Formats: sequence, C-alpha cells, structure tokens
Amino acid sequence: MLLDLILRCRIMPMKTPKLQAVASPVRRAGRPRRAAPALDNASILQAALALLEEKGEAFSMRALAHSLGVDAMALYHYYAGKEELLQALMVQRFAALDPQQPPFTRRQAAPRRLLALCALYLELVSATPYFVRLMARGLVTQADVAERFTALFELAVEGLALNKKSRLRGHDALVDFLHGYALAGRPASETQWHASVSLILAGMVATHNAV
Repeated sequence: MLLDLILRCRIMPMKTPKLQAVASPVRRAGRPRRAAPALDNASILQAALALLEEKGEAFSMRALAHSLGVDAMALYHYYAGKEELLQALMVQRFAALDPQQPPFTRRQAAPRRLLALCALYLELVSATPYFVRLMARGLVTQADVAERFTALFELAVEGLALNKKSRLRGHDALVDFLHGYALAGRPASETQWHASVSLILAGMVATHNAV
C-alpha cells in the first residue's frame, strides 16, 4: 500500500500556480462583456432600409450585418439572400397601398381620387427612390406593389366609363410619370405635378371618346 501511494505521487504531476490559473481562468474586473445585439425581423428591416438609402448600389448582406453588429450568416436565418430581403422591404414600404383602405373616399370626384392616390404613391417612392431604380431595372419583383397600385387606380377612375384600353394606357403613363418625378428628386410635397396628372386623366378621357 505504501509503495502504491509513493508511485502515484510520482506519476501525477503537481500543477503550479501558473498552470492552475490557465486551467481555471478568473475573469478580471472591469467592463462587463458586451452582450450580443438582439436580432429579429423588425430590426433587420429597419437597419436595411437605412443602409439601403445610404449605400445604394453598394448595399450588401455583409454591410448590413456589420451595421447590426452580427455575423453575416445570422441574417441568412431570416432571408435566403439580398433579393429576398429587398422584396420584404418593398412589401413593408408599400403596405400603405391598401385597396381595402384607399387614400380617398368614393364620394370624391375621380380627379380628386386620382390626385390622392398619386400623392400617396409619390410620398412612398420619393422616400425610397432606390426601389424605383430596382424596379425599373427588373432587379426585384414588383408584382405585389403593381397589383396594389392597379387596384387603387381602378377605384380612383371608377365612374368615368373608360374602356380597358384607355385605362391601361393612362395607368402606364401615370406610373412612368410618378417614377420619373421621384427619380428626379422632386419633393412629393410640391403641387406642380397635379397639372401633369390632370393632363394624363384628360388624355384617358379623350382617347376613350375618340374610339
């Protein structure tokens, strides 16, 4: 027994104070460790929208992750990639284009309804002109936004008895004008564009009457 005890003491190395400190490190007093930033869908979209307007074409998932203080891979738990994220941003940004809650009443005359719709749309696209450039270049799907605007447009011109061809031409001319106005950097608060919308509406009526 005594011999076994002696042999064990020889085989088992004794830890020096330095080795013990390495094996069981004690955290030094000072600043507390920085907590990992909370990440959820809302915070991602909020940061992405701000970064998109700041960076424009240079916007990337990596840059977004850096602004949020997280690893880039963390974002892919929420979105498959940049295109899917941009699509989610568009849906959020243009949610106000709601056919169930139009920016006008049916008691208003058609010209007033159309102006109200254009004012809302201009407000949305002017705040995020980068989306207009993406849509124009076909880099993001705009089906949802287009469907919402079209539904509201049909409500706005209701009662004018325009044929389908006249409505379609007027719709396309109106969208092109509003996008061009926003890309030119003109503020939505101006009222000069009212005359252009009135001319487009007059053209729709004239085209219908000429048929």
